[in-house]
Amino acid sequence: MDPGTSLRIVQVLHSHGYGGAEQHTLTLMEGLSGRGHDVLYAGPEDSWLAERCKSAGLPTCHLRMTGLYDFPSYLKLRRLCMDWRADVIHAHGVRGSKYSGLAHGPAVPVCTAHATTARKHMGRCRRIIAVSNAVRSTLLQAGYNESRVALIHHGIADEAGGNRTALRRELQIGDEEFAVFNAGRFIRDKGQDLLVQAMRQMSRGTLYLAGDPTTSFGLQVQKEAAGDRRIIFLGYRSDVRRLLPAFDVYISGSRREALGLALLEAAAAGLPIVATNVGGVPEVVRNGLNGILTPPEDGHALAQALAILAEDRRQASIMGQAGRREYLDRFTLANMISKTESVYAQALAEAAG
Repeated sequence: MDPGTSLRIVQVLHSHGYGGAEQHTLTLMEGLSGRGHDVLYAGPEDSWLAERCKSAGLPTCHLRMTGLYDFPSYLKLRRLCMDWRADVIHAHGVRGSKYSGLAHGPAVPVCTAHATTARKHMGRCRRIIAVSNAVRSTLLQAGYNESRVALIHHGIADEAGGNRTALRRELQIGDEEFAVFNAGRFIRDKGQDLLVQAMRQMSRGTLYLAGDPTTSFGLQVQKEAAGDRRIIFLGYRSDVRRLLPAFDVYISGSRREALGLALLEAAAAGLPIVATNVGGVPEVVRNGLNGILTPPEDGHALAQALAILAEDRRQASIMGQAGRREYLDRFTLANMISKTESVYAQALAEAAG
C-alpha cells in the first residue's frame, strides 16, 4: 500500500456497552477517517457505539450478530463488503472475528483482540492485532503464528482538560484535599470494591468514582461505601478527559485488564497512577517511574501506595510528568493509526500474493 492510499474499511463490533473496546473502535474509526480513509461501522444500531458514529458523521450498517451462528447476519455482512467494495474488514473481539472471518468476501480480514481471554475464532484473519504484550502472549500460547500477531497499543488523542481550579470548585474539592479518581464500568473485573477498601484505610483523601453504579456490582460497592463521606459516586460521565486535571492521583484496582484506556487518559493528563499489577497494566504504569504497582486483590497495598503519594506531593508530580512523557512517546493516536495502516498494508500485500 503506497503512502496516501485511501482504503475502504468496514469495522465490525458486536456490543451494546461503552467500555474500552467500544471507545477504542470509535477512536480508531475517527483517526482513520481523518487520514482520508472511508470507514463504516457494522454492528447493532441500538448501541452506544452506533450512536457515537452517527454523531461523528460516520456511516453505519445494522448487523445483529445474534450469537455466533446468525446466518442472515453473515449474508448481510458479506453483501455489505461486496456492495461497498471494502478493501479491509477489521473485526473487534471474538464474535466480530467469527463473522468477519467467514463473511469478508473480497475484503481482507483483520481483527483486534481486546482482552487476555480472547483466543477463539480469529484463525481466518490475515492479521491479528493485540492491544498489549499481555494479550499477544495469550494468543501465541493459544497457537497463533507469531508472524500473524502484531502488537499495537491503544492510542488516544491529546485532549486538553479543564481548568483545575474551576473543576475543583465544580466538584466541591477543597484546595488542600487529596483527591483520588477512578473511571470505569462497575463490574467485578474493575475492582472498585478494592478501592473502597483502600480508602477506608486512608487517614486523608477522598475517592471519586465515575461510572454507572446501578449494575449489580455497582450496588454492592455502594453498599460497602455507605456512610463514608470520603467516597463520592459521580455517576456515568462522558467528560472524564475534562475532569482529570481536578484530581491528584488516578487509581485502578482491576482484577483483569488488557491495557486500560483510562490509564492512558490519566497518563496523558499528567496524573500519577496507582494500579494493580495485572495483564497489560505494567505496559502503561512503570513502577516507580510514572506510578506505583501493587499486587492484585490487595486493598491494603493500594492504601499504602496512595499514602506515599499523599505524603510526597513533589514525587507525585514528578511521576505525573513522567506519565505524560510516556503517553507522548508511546500512546498517541497518530502512533496507533500509523501502525494499524501498516498492518492493513501487510495483510493486503499478502492477499495479493
